[in-house]
Amino acid sequence: MRLRNMMMAILAALAATGYCAAEQPQLTGAKVVERSAKKGVQAAVQEIIKADKGPAWIAYSAPVIPGEQHMCCYSSARITGNVACCGSCRLDGRDHDVFFGNQIGGCKATLASIFFVFMRFESGSISQVRAFSTDCALDAANSTLYWLQDVEPAQSVTYLESLLKREDSRGRAESDEILSAIALHSGTQATAALERMVQPGQPSKLRGQAAFWIGSTRAAHGLDVLLALIKSDQDREFVEQAIFAVSQNEEHERAFDELIRLARQDPRHDVREQSLFWLAQEAGHKAAGTITDAIENDPDTDVKKKAVFALSEMPQEEGVPLLIDQARKNRNPVVRKEAIFWLGQSEDPRALDFIASILEH
Repeated sequence: MRLRNMMMAILAALAATGYCAAEQPQLTGAKVVERSAKKGVQAAVQEIIKADKGPAWIAYSAPVIPGEQHMCCYSSARITGNVACCGSCRLDGRDHDVFFGNQIGGCKATLASIFFVFMRFESGSISQVRAFSTDCALDAANSTLYWLQDVEPAQSVTYLESLLKREDSRGRAESDEILSAIALHSGTQATAALERMVQPGQPSKLRGQAAFWIGSTRAAHGLDVLLALIKSDQDREFVEQAIFAVSQNEEHERAFDELIRLARQDPRHDVREQSLFWLAQEAGHKAAGTITDAIENDPDTDVKKKAVFALSEMPQEEGVPLLIDQARKNRNPVVRKEAIFWLGQSEDPRALDFIASILEH
């Protein structure tokens, strides 16, 4: 009953705010050909690209993860206060594309149950995958678009994952587009796919990208997966990417606490360094205690230097006074030197006054 009441409230809110959601894409300039995927997504796609050399597009809808999701082209977004923001994109354009959730600049994303997967094909293969939210108007520029009906979400995930098998032939941007489309699917199939791709044995580039998506879209479960990998993984570059992904997790308080724990307790100095850095980026003044504690007590000089740098990455109204304090009072000459260096980079009047006071003596 409680769930039903919540859903009714959401639907009422959508009706009241006039969101421009749609069950099919808002297309202009497209020649739309409808096809059925009852025999499976892969079979439907193969049939289309065998009969049409392209370039053309295949698209379908899939259930989206909960929350406000806006996938469109940021430069064209029509931002008007707190009302719905329905931007537009050219299907064949790549500039200014952005995926974002929640609100940016007062642009309120649509609460929708689906999103759209678009796949561009040419000469018998898929060359590009793009994901769009229901509030994004799409200019197809006279392209042919095959609209697939009856797509099973699990088959969608399986097919998209199969496209990543050709990882060596894809660039970072192309593989990340596929990964983002998988991550935006709600359900256990997409979660399991992300878990497979983040495990040791997968290509390093793919693991790092999958870490970001599982961390930013799978809440507590994604956080559990990442923390287990950070603890045991031997790939230093991947561990750094996983720490960043922890900082992006929506379980903010728990993620913050875990970063503090890593910064204070992990035996690996590079893990402590990265944790300190992302604490400063994501937590602001809340991280100051952990960072200054590392400056004072961490036995590794490189970690101390990284912690001083982390202070410089905090908002200036918080970070500059802390840097001045370290430059003035810390007994370690390396720490004082680092603090003065980053004060000099800040161009903050308080920093310039402090440096001038040193030179006057």
